[in-house]
Amino acid sequence: KTFHAGDVLVFNYNPERHNVGVVDKQGYDACKASEGATIFQSGSDQVTLVKGQNYFIRNFPGHCESKMKIAVNAL
Repeated sequence: KTFHAGDVLVFNYNPERHNVGVVDKQGYDACKASEGATIFQSGSDQVTLVKGQNYFIRNFPGHCESKMKIAVNAL
């Protein structure tokens, strides 16, 4: 799928068991959100993509390490 800057990703999930962290490449690789990172917890989140790489992880213990993360390149 091709994504463009301004496209909106929708994350739907059970907020009792999941969340979505917006991280940089380092946080993505390490599966760790930095201090002050945006963490969505509503269970129905909309994130507007910026140009370039956009990185998202599940910030619950063990989730990201189990490959619950996504990197999206927006043109």
